[in-house]
Formats: sequence, C-alpha cells, structure tokens
Amino acid sequence: MEDGINALQGVPLEVRHIRAALTREFANLLDLDDVPDLSPAQRERVFLSRALAAKTAQLVADCTAAEAAEAVIDGPADHGIDAVMVSPTTAEIWLIQAKWSAQGTARLDSTAIQKFLHGFEQLLDLQYDRFNARFQPWADRVDAALNAPTLRVHLALAALGDDSLTDQGQDLLRKAILEFNQVEELVDFRFLGVADFYSAIRQDTLPAPASVTATLSDGWHMNSTPYQTYLGTVTADELAMWYEQHRERLFDQNVRYPLGMTSVNAAMVDSLLNNPHEFWYFNNGITVLCDSIRTNYFARHAEGQPVRLELANARVVNGAQTVAAVHHAYEREPQALAEALIAVRLICLDGAPTDLAQRITQATNTQNHVEARDFAALDPQQELIRQDFALSLDKLYVLKRGEQEPAPTAGCNVAEAALALACAYPDAALVARFRQNSDVLWRREPGGVYTRLFGSRPSALQIWRSVRLLRRVRDELVPLARGLEGRSRVVADRADLLVAHIAFQLIGSDGIDEPGDEWEARLEATVTLTSVILATLVDQLSARHGQHAFLARIFRDEQSCRHLVSAVLRSMEHGAEQQPTTPRRPSRGRRPNTVPLLVEHGLISDGTQLIYRPNSAAEREALHDWLSEVPERYLATWVNDSRKPLVWALDDRHYSPAGLVLRIWEEAQWAERPAAVHGARGWYLPGEGTLAELASELLADAETAGDDPGAE
Repeated sequence: MEDGINALQGVPLEVRHIRAALTREFANLLDLDDVPDLSPAQRERVFLSRALAAKTAQLVADCTAAEAAEAVIDGPADHGIDAVMVSPTTAEIWLIQAKWSAQGTARLDSTAIQKFLHGFEQLLDLQYDRFNARFQPWADRVDAALNAPTLRVHLALAALGDDSLTDQGQDLLRKAILEFNQVEELVDFRFLGVADFYSAIRQDTLPAPASVTATLSDGWHMNSTPYQTYLGTVTADELAMWYEQHRERLFDQNVRYPLGMTSVNAAMVDSLLNNPHEFWYFNNGITVLCDSIRTNYFARHAEGQPVRLELANARVVNGAQTVAAVHHAYEREPQALAEALIAVRLICLDGAPTDLAQRITQATNTQNHVEARDFAALDPQQELIRQDFALSLDKLYVLKRGEQEPAPTAGCNVAEAALALACAYPDAALVARFRQNSDVLWRREPGGVYTRLFGSRPSALQIWRSVRLLRRVRDELVPLARGLEGRSRVVADRADLLVAHIAFQLIGSDGIDEPGDEWEARLEATVTLTSVILATLVDQLSARHGQHAFLARIFRDEQSCRHLVSAVLRSMEHGAEQQPTTPRRPSRGRRPNTVPLLVEHGLISDGTQLIYRPNSAAEREALHDWLSEVPERYLATWVNDSRKPLVWALDDRHYSPAGLVLRIWEEAQWAERPAAVHGARGWYLPGEGTLAELASELLADAETAGDDPGAE
C-alpha cells in the first residue's frame, strides 16, 4: 500500500482523480487476458492505457462504460488504433488513439500519429484481416458505415498531458484531413487532454429533466381515463423553443435522434417556410410523454379554452424529425413559424403502469409507413408500362411492395427498372444521387429524377434490356471482386452502378427500343468489357484522388462521378481493345427495326429533308428557344444507311435517329431530359409522317399482301 502511495507522490491532483475514476469505472470491464505474464505494475499501466482509450470513446461517442470497454482493441496488430466505435444509426465511426502517463506528461509524437493514420488507411482499403482478434467483431459495422451515405469519421487522440500535439504531429493530421476531405468534408479530429478528462469525471451522470410549456389554443380535448391525455395543437415557434432549450434531451426515450437534413426533413422545412398555414394538414404531429401536467388557463376554466400546460420531465417519443425540422426552419425564418400549427398528443404517465412508456414508444415508431416508391404505383404511366410488359414481352412488371416478385427471367419490379434507367441515363450524376439517397428516384420536384426516367414513358423493351444489362454487369463483377484485393476489390464491390453506367455509355441507346437482335449482340459484346471498365476505373481513381481517398464518398459526389466517367471513356477509346459489332438482320417473326426496314424497301430517297419535331410538351418547351436561334438545328438529310441515315444540317455528320435526338438534347443543355429517346418518332417527313409511322404503314401494307418484310 505504501508503495502505491509513494508512486503517487508528486502526481498532480487532477491526474490522481482521473486515475481513481478510471479504475472505478473500468476495473471489471476491460480485458487483460493477453498480458498474463506481466508484473502487477506493468499490468496496471496496460489497464490504465486501455481505460483512457475507453473513456475517450465514452466521451466522444456518448456511449456507456460497457460499450466503451468493448470498443478497446489495444494490443498487438492494432495498427495504432486503440479503440473503435461505430454508430449504425448515424453512420459515424470513431477511431481512438490514447497515451497514458502516470505523471500527466504524455504527448503524441509524429511517429504515433503516422502509425494511427496508416491504420486508418488500412480500414479504408478494407484490410480488416490485418487487425487483431479484438477488432474483428467490429469489422462488419465498420464496413457498413464506410458505405453509408451519411458517413462521418472522427479521429480522437487522447494523451494524459497538458500539452496537445507536437508541431510535426499537427502538420501530419492537417495534411491527412485535407486529403481525406478532398471531395467533401468527411473526417475531423479532436484532441483530449488532462483538462477534458478531469472535467468529465466531475460532471453529474444524469442530465436534468426537460420540462416544457405547451400552449393549447381553442378546440383542444382532454381524456382523463385511463390516462390523462391532451389532444390539440401548439404553434411551431413554441415547439422550436423546446428544442432550443433542451436539444437531444427531449428524445432520450425515442428510438432514434433526429437524422439531420434528410429528404423528408428538408421537405418539412420547405413546407413550414413556404406554406406554414397548411403544415398541419401534411404532418402527423408529435407524441409527448411526461410525469405530470399542471394547467394554467388564460380565462375561463373549461375544456377547449386557451390553456398553458406545464409538462414535467417531457420527452418526445414520436416526432423527433418534426421537432428538429421545426427548429431548423425557425433558425432560418422565425416569423413564418408563428402561422404554423403542430398537432400534439400529450400523455401524462402519473399512475400509469411502468411499462406504458416503452409500449407507447415502440408502437408509435414501428407502424407501417409509406415509402416514396409506393407513390409510383399511382402513376398511370406505370400501369401502361405494366401492360406493355405483358403484351409486348409476356413478362411481369411489379409495381407495389408486397406483390410476389417475378423470377429473374420472368420480369422485374419498378424499383429495379428505375435503377437500371438511372444507370443508363447519360449523366452520371443520377447514379451519384442514388448513392446519396435512393428516394431520389421517386422524387418529382427539382432535384428528383422520376420524371426524367418515366416522364416520356420508356417502352417495356427499353426497360427490360436496361435491367438485363445492369444485372449482367453486376453478375460479372461478383467473381471479379473475389479475385481482387485492397482498393480494386473495394471498387468492384461498391462501384457496380458506376461501372454499369459506363457500360451503358459504351453500348449506346440506339436501337434499344427496337425489336431484333442487333442490340442483343451489342449487349453481349459490352458485358465482356466489364473487367476492362473496372481496371480503367481503378486507375483513374488513383490518378485523380490518390491511394487512400474515401471511395464511397467519391461515388456519391456528382462532379467526381462525371469526371471519372469521362476519363474512363477517353482512356478506353484511345487505349482499350475495341469490340466491333456486326448488325444482325431481325429473325423471322419479329418486327424489324424501323431504319433497316425503310432502307431495305427504299421508301425514302437519298437527299430527302426531314424535320425534327419534339414529341412532348416538355420537350417542345425546353428546346424551342435553342432550336429557333439557328433553323438548321431542326433539319437533317436522309441517306439510305441502315445504321446512321441522318446527316445533320448543322455539322454534316451522320447519326441514327435516336443518336441525333440525344445530340440535340445535349447541345441544348436540357438538364431535365428524359431517359427514353423515341428517335423514330421525332423525325418527320413533310406530308408523309414520322419515320415510325412510315415503317408501320409499310408493315401494314405487307401484312395485307400476305408478305413479311422482316423475313429472309
């Protein structure tokens, strides 16, 4: 005992208090089985070092002592990382390095920080097997968080000393943070010293209860049995003040804290600011539990009359996102919220069973909810696509969740169709947006892509072929990934949509909605290029972003994806092996493609002028001004070429009908251009009709005469 006392002589009081607190909190939680042969003094140093790492995890990640102890991975093969903590709900990762000093003089030098950063880089490259056994239970959670749209990584460095980091160490961290955040801000770091730990051990363990005031206007209702409950409305600005005063303490009993500015929460903010008087109609309101309610009437003491309710120990168990969105809107424009009302259900638990609060919380947070995809089933266009699938392809097109999914060869669902069309779209930004938030496929407001994908109603054949190409590319990537390591494997695993998008750009959309075998042959040739696309993408990623960038974030950044796709396509155009395709004649019994049919029968003479005529009102409105500036933009000359029969008057180059429509859309910079291109319906022969109409008439005449224009 005297030796222990002597060992503490000269140690600052704060350090002694920290030492005692760490011993009390983690004595029975930390694992020391890997150091059985050390002396008691050496084992204590290992314990205190690990306890400091655990306490750091507890402070920065707001977890319990037991959870913090489980986060400690200190030992051989920890690669400079002493503790790991992951929050699956917020996709946050905390990586911790801690250094103990019995005298309170610890410092983290450049060598320790270099080792720490190198360990971080190995996690980014998914080199989990290089870490020790203590890390392995965290591998799946780390992997899931690294691939989440809302990923944040916090580097926490702790040293039991008054000084922070050496100058060299700070420089290393700053440079590393700049490299990791080159696409967007993702990584931050924090240092904890003696003052931080001493302050933490002096804080009270329990926060003060959140007590709030709810002002109910005319028309509220109260049920006294079986439990006292008030139903009414409060103004949004009053609700904002609850959050302003108490923050996350309001949600301690909720199943989740506010999720940040998700698409749903952003929509709530917009509604509050733009239509505050209508917000009540579009929001489900909030449920609040409290220990007691004290009433203060403004005038007459009667139900329904204006009253102010004082809620003791209030907690919002349903509606955390609403409260956070209200506060966000209040910070932007407080005056607007005075007009917005929020429905509230206030339940007093005085005299209620002890498990009532838990049962209410579970019930209000596990009810079925409507997903954004579900609204697509209400779109008449989708029902027409379903019919097209059945009639044209004899396949199933499933619209609603809960319907039985078709076998892979028998059809697809609307979600797979939307994703395939997004991959096929000329702008890689759609793939990046999907990686940020999959609901973007179903949003119709600005920034959403549903109208682009389905607004001009792509044919069942275009959708089915797009789905098949996406599936084939993904199938090709699976065995490729198994044979790769490190960064290449990460790209194969997580850039499948970007690889598919590049494949779609290589194959092109010409003829995708035309019956026949030509596009099928191009599909097979394109699928064989999957490994080349992957290898080129890996090379371009390294060239543009270095060896240790956050790939998941790059694949969600619109500009990064655009630049990468352009670079890969340029590289493959100049250096990759070309895969020529030979057009095939349509097989007997199938409707032949429009252009080959017209060329074969010589229906249009060389030199005939055609006019571009937009198909939809949206197309006409978007392109009218640009087309009208230069009349030649409307015009093309026909030549009897079965692949590229149109010569554009603007540049004298040869195009397919669909290819020239796409070129016009690109030149006009039509940002909201649709995924479906009906090229044969967009080119009009004056006095005769569109190319599609001419081909249909030719087929009808042939059928009447008993001939098959598509036969050999």
